[in-house]
Amino acid sequence: MLKKTTLGLLTCCLITVCSAAADDGGWITLFDGTKGLDGWKASENEGTFRVEDGKLIVHGKRSHLFYTGPVNGGSFRNFEFRADVMTMPKANSGIYFHTAYQQTGWPDKGYECQVNTTHSDRKKTGGLYGVQDVIDSAPSKDGEWFHYYIKVVGKHVTIKIDGRTTVNWIEPEGWSRGGRKIDRGTFAIQGHDPDSIVHYRNIQVKPLPDMADDGWVSLFDGTKGLEGWRASENQGTFRVEDGKLIVHGKRSHLFYVGSVNGGTFTDSEFQAQVMTMPKANSGIYFHTAYQETDWPAKGYECQVNTTHSDRKKTGGLYAIQDVIDNAPSKDGQWFHYYIKVVGKRIVIQIDGKTTVDWTEPDDWRPPQGMAGRKLSSGTFAIQGHDPDSIVHFRNIMVKPLDPIQVVVVTGGHDFEHGPFFKLFQGYDDIAYVEAAQKDHSELFEDIAGWNYDVIVLYNMTANISPARQDNFKRLLRDKGVGLVALHHAQGAFPDWDEYRKIIGAKYPLKDQTIDGVAFKMATYKHDVDLTVQVADRTHPLTRGLEDFDIHDESYKGVWFAKDNHVLLTTEEPTSDKTIGWVRPNYGKARVCFFQGGHDSKAYANPTFREIVVRAIRWSAGRLD
Repeated sequence: MLKKTTLGLLTCCLITVCSAAADDGGWITLFDGTKGLDGWKASENEGTFRVEDGKLIVHGKRSHLFYTGPVNGGSFRNFEFRADVMTMPKANSGIYFHTAYQQTGWPDKGYECQVNTTHSDRKKTGGLYGVQDVIDSAPSKDGEWFHYYIKVVGKHVTIKIDGRTTVNWIEPEGWSRGGRKIDRGTFAIQGHDPDSIVHYRNIQVKPLPDMADDGWVSLFDGTKGLEGWRASENQGTFRVEDGKLIVHGKRSHLFYVGSVNGGTFTDSEFQAQVMTMPKANSGIYFHTAYQETDWPAKGYECQVNTTHSDRKKTGGLYAIQDVIDNAPSKDGQWFHYYIKVVGKRIVIQIDGKTTVDWTEPDDWRPPQGMAGRKLSSGTFAIQGHDPDSIVHFRNIMVKPLDPIQVVVVTGGHDFEHGPFFKLFQGYDDIAYVEAAQKDHSELFEDIAGWNYDVIVLYNMTANISPARQDNFKRLLRDKGVGLVALHHAQGAFPDWDEYRKIIGAKYPLKDQTIDGVAFKMATYKHDVDLTVQVADRTHPLTRGLEDFDIHDESYKGVWFAKDNHVLLTTEEPTSDKTIGWVRPNYGKARVCFFQGGHDSKAYANPTFREIVVRAIRWSAGRLD
C-alpha cells in the first residue's frame, strides 16, 4: 500500500507546482508585493499591515499576519526561509515559524525570530526570542535593508543575518516551553506596537522533506551540565551557567567522552558559538585524547584569542597556520566557530570567513616538541588556558562525516537478498558489509580487529558459544557498538537467555516458560496489510513520522521486556500490539528492534526504509 505520508508529499508537491513558481534553487515566493496580501491573514488589527511600492509595511496596533496560502498547504516542518527586512528607529517586530492562526494576543504556538535594532527591548535582531537571544548589539541598522535567513531541519534551528550566524541551536530532548516547540506550522509577521515601523520584501520559503536530517548532533546544549565531558587536572575551571559553558580557572582541558560516534571522530564538521572576555585565551582541540595533566599531546588546536598577549589569534591552527595580531572576533560578542576535517584537509571559518585552509602533507613532520600534531582520529577538547582567561561556549555540535561502518548479520532464514540490501544503499554516511553466518555466530569468535560501528541482525541462527556470547556483550557493553535487530532476529539464539534481555523480545519456537510465565509457541502470518501507529512522535527514530500502512508478516505471542520504550504499535489482530521499540542502553550501546521486514514489499516501503536508516544513525550516536 502507499503510505499516508507519501500521499501527503505528492499532494504538497502538486499544490506547490500549481500555486507558485519556484526558482531553480527550490525557493517559492510567499510575498513579492505584486498581489497585495493574497495568501496572508491578519489577526486583531488588520490595518497594521499594508502593501506599498512592493513592500509589506508593518505599522499600527498589535497584530500578526499569518501565511494561509497554498504553498505546502500552509504547513511547514523542515524549511529554509528568507526575507529582506528594514527597521525604523525604535521599532520592534518578529518572524514566527511553526505557528498557527490566532485571532488575538501574542501567538501561543511556534518560535519567534526577533526583529529589533534600537527598540528598548534588549533582545535584538537575529535572536530566537526567549530561547537564544542576541543581547544589546544588533547585527542590523535602522533604515538599511538586511537579509534574514532561517533554517529548520529536524530539531536544528539556524538563523543568519546578512550571512552571519546568530543562532545555531538544537532543541534538546524533553524540551518543554508550552507552544515553543519544534513541530510544524505556518509563518507570521509581527506588528508589535503603534510606534514601530518595519518593512519586509521578497519573503520566500524553500520547503524541505519532512523526514530530512542534516546530520548535526549536539555535544553540549547547556541543559545537561557537563554530561558526556570529562575535565582534566583542574575540574573547577569549567562550569555551566544559563545554558553556557563558562571556562575560567587554572589550566585544564575538557574532553568530550560521550556516546556520539563512540567519542572518536576522523572526518567531521564541528561548530560552536564562542565569546571571549578581554585578554582571554582558549582553544578547541580535535583528534585529541583524554590526558590527566599538561597541554594535550595529541591532536591539533584551533586558537581562541581576541585580545590576549599571545599574537596567535582566533581562527588559527595553532603553530601550524596562525592568524597573527588581527583577530576576526571581538571581546564580549558571540562569534561562530566552524572546523571541517576531511582526509588531510583542515578548514576553519569564523563567522563564515575562512581563516585556515590547510592540507597536511603526506611527509608531514610536526614542529619540534609537537609530535602529536598529526591527523589521525580522536575526540574534541575545550581549553582552559590560565586563571585570568574567561571564555564562554554554547551550542557545541558535530556532524560526523566518516561513514558509519555497518555489518549486516544474516543466516538461518531465507530472504530476498537483492531487495533486502537495497535498504542500505544510496546513503553517503552508511557503508555496509554482509556477514552470512555458516557456523551460526562465527562473526563473534574473534573481535580483536573489530572496526564496525553498528551491528544489524537479520539472522535466525541458533548456536553461540560462551566465548562468542562474551565477545558479543563486550562489543555492546564496553565498545558501544550499536545494535539494530530486525524481524526474525527475535528468534535467533533461543537458548541464550541474555540475548532476549539485550534485544527486548523473544519469539518462542516451542511452548515454554519465560520468567515464570507460560508461553505457547508463537505464530506468524504472511501477506498481512498492517496499519502501523507511531506511539512516540518525539523519539529521533520516529520524530515527524505519520501512521503508515505496510504489507508484511505479522507475529503474535512474542515475549517482550517490560522496560522496552515502545515506538510503533498496531491493532492488527494477527499481531502483538508492540512492533517497534528501543531498549535502555546495554552498557554503552544503543539498541533498537523492529519486527517488520519480511520480503521485498516490506523492504520497498518508504517509511520502513526511513526507520531502518534512522535506526542505524541513532544506534551509531549520529541522531539525537
